[in-house]
This record gives sequence, structure tokens and C-alpha cells, in this order.
Amino acid sequence: MLLLVLFLMAVFLRLDWIYYLIYVVGGVWAFSHWQTRRSLSNLLVRRRLPSRAFSGETVDAEIVLHNTSLLPIPWLRIQESVPLDLQTGESYRLVASVGGRSKATRNFRLFCHRRGYYELGPLRLTAGDLFGFAQSAWEEREQPHITVYPKVLTLEQLGLPSRLPFGTLRSRQRIFMDPTRMAGVRPYASGDTMRHIHWRASAHDDTLLVKKFQPSMALTTMILLDLDQFSYPPRERLGGSEWAVVVAASLASHIIGQRQETGLITNGLDPFSDGDANPIPGMNGQGHLMGILEVLARIQLRRDPDAQDPMEEGHLSPSRFALHNWLPSHVAGLGWGTTLILVTPYISDPLLWSLHALNRRGLNVQVVAVVRQPGFEKVSNQAEAMGIHVHQALWESELAQLGQQGGFRGI
Repeated sequence: MLLLVLFLMAVFLRLDWIYYLIYVVGGVWAFSHWQTRRSLSNLLVRRRLPSRAFSGETVDAEIVLHNTSLLPIPWLRIQESVPLDLQTGESYRLVASVGGRSKATRNFRLFCHRRGYYELGPLRLTAGDLFGFAQSAWEEREQPHITVYPKVLTLEQLGLPSRLPFGTLRSRQRIFMDPTRMAGVRPYASGDTMRHIHWRASAHDDTLLVKKFQPSMALTTMILLDLDQFSYPPRERLGGSEWAVVVAASLASHIIGQRQETGLITNGLDPFSDGDANPIPGMNGQGHLMGILEVLARIQLRRDPDAQDPMEEGHLSPSRFALHNWLPSHVAGLGWGTTLILVTPYISDPLLWSLHALNRRGLNVQVVAVVRQPGFEKVSNQAEAMGIHVHQALWESELAQLGQQGGFRGI
């Protein structure tokens, strides 16, 4: 438009300097369009962002802009798209100027408000010239992600006894000898391995003595997380289910910290799998724990579309994902002696009888209730009479309140 106006003025006024101005402005206009379009093609964009974090952590992210061209980029507008649950309140719209053959770095922070699997971006860049003649845009194709793990607390912070019967148990059946649990010494016999000779005792008695070990068996612990939406009272669905995930993550961390095998089963919804979330078999090690936390980071409440929401708290869930309906077929493959820790908001009579049947099959059944239930003491006594050990994990806020009132008396 400016060039057209100048051209008309030059035609009617017949002034040579206006023609000169047209040449200058036209050249700048053409160069600006060429350089602006070319600038983003010569710009390398790299992110520096951790792929994992824990709930409650603040994460530093970085965008590195490398201009490989000799010509500078006068101004560059950076617009980052950040999920609401990761925002800190600061602006994610930044401006930068990148010189020729140089780099520019822009930093921003993310606060992990809650667990989840989050995608950042797409990152959008807009470049322009100094005169405002041209602009060029670029949008990120592959969006990075960050997995926010749930909090991991100690058993004391969960309101649970510090010593719970999880993991390796003593057994009268000699599955194998546990070399960490010595039970005395005996005379050496042909065929005994040299590694089990008690050299100090042998030197003292002047005869070869072999260590005796207590018989034991390594029993896998399976954590079963109840995320049936209708099992939670309406007012507790968001907070109660999140607390249940924290309890499951903390139990897995505690058991693996004791060098015991543990796995995870849940009736929740995993966005990465079709239908039921894939069960995680019992293993040990920090790598295995990270795999469990990965699933717990993205697992969600599951709703049966064919069931009606119960109107009153404590009502028996009509969902086909309710544990008394869902449990029997999904734990049928657990072996004798396996410890099953059930993390659930509500203990119903049908669920108790289902758990009692598992107990009669030889499973060590433990229940951790994560929501206050009316008549819990009566239910707990009934469960104990059926061979099922019941515990209650209180919310952090409730624990703090009880601590101010004089401490917590374990159930």
C-alpha cells in the first residue's frame, strides 16, 4: 500500500526523489520478506526439560535457539503452551533477539500441582523484521511430555504401623534357605558347599562346622488399587482417589525399599491401554519401582457407563468394576502365599467374603482403607475374624490435626 501511494505521488508530481524513495522502500520490503521467511528455516530449536518429576516439585525448563545463519533475527516472539496443572502463574510468552551464528536461551518454570501425564506445546515462534513489513511463523511438530509421579510417603506419614507383614515370610515348608537368616551351626557333611562353612566356629572347635539357615520363601506382594468411581463417596471422589494412588505408590516404594518383590493390579483406567490396565508382575529394584510409578502417574478413575451412581454414601457400588465383582477373575493367577494389599475406599460385606475366599486359598490378605467409613471398627473386627488384616490410612491433613490433638492411635 505504501509503495502504491508513493508511485501515484511520483506520477502526478513528477518528483525524482520520490522514485528514489520507491526503490529504497521496495528493496527493503523485498529483502525483509526474503530474510524473514529464511530466518526460521535456519533456526534450530532445542528443549531441555526433564521427562519425570514428582508431585509438588518445581521443574526448570529451557528453550535454546541456535541461529545458524550469518544474518541476525531482529525479534522473535516465543509462545509456549503449558497445561493448567503445570502453570506457575508466570507468562509463557517471551521475546528474544538472536544474532548471526549465535544462541539465545529462554527459561521458564513448571510447578507439578498433581500427578499425571502431560504434553507441552506446541511451541510457536513468530519472527519479523525491524520495519514491520513481514512476519513468519513456525510451530513445533513433536510435542515433549513430562510424567508427574504421585507423592511417596513413609508408612508413618500414611498413619500405618511401621512394621507390616509384607514381603518375605517364614515358612515351615523348606522352599530354600535364606542366607541372611542364620539359625546356628552343624557338623560338615559331604556335599556341603564351602561357602557355608563357618570358619571362625570351625577354628574354635577344631572341626569343620557349617552354617544352618532358617527356611524361608520369597513371597511376592501384589498391590491392588481400587479406582472404581462408584466405590468412592461423591464428595471424596477426587481427593480420596488421589490419596489412594499416593498410598499405593508409598506402599510399593516401602516394599521395594525392603528388597522385596511387588507388583500392581488396578481396575482403574489407563489411557495407554485398551480396557483394563495391564497388571505389573512382581519384581524388585528401583527400575521396577519407576515402572509402577509410571502407571500410577496416569491411572484414572473408571466409570461403568451402564451403572447408576448410588445416591447415598456407603451404598454398595452397582458397577461391574466394583471389587466384589471384578476381583475374583483378576487375581485367580496369584500363587499360594502371595501377599495381597488392597487399597480401597470402602469395605463392603460382599468384598469381605471375596477376600475371605482368597484367604482360604492361601493368600495373605491386607486391606488399607483410604476413606473414613461409618462403623469402620465393626467392619475391622469382622474382617480380622475372617483372617483379613485391615488398616486405615488417613489423609495428611487429618494426621496433622490428630497430631495436634495428642497423637494417632493406630487401628
